Amino acid sequence: MDIKQLKKELGLTNADIAKFFGLKEKAYYYSSARKRYEESFIRIYSFLREGEKKKNQDTTDVDTSAKG
Repeated sequence: MDIKQLKKELGLTNADIAKFFGLKEKAYYYSSARKRYEESFIRIYSFLREGEKKKNQDTTDVDTSAKG
């Protein structure tokens, strides 16, 4: 996944991502660290998404039958 895909999937703008990192939009856009910010944002999103998938799988694997 790249930042363009992520922004499209989540409906984000540069301003939204800048806010996430506590930056003004222009500071984020012109930052020499912009690539690192974007990669970090993607990693965080992927980590959370994978965790949510695992959580959903765990709840479907639970044995809910009543055993006496």
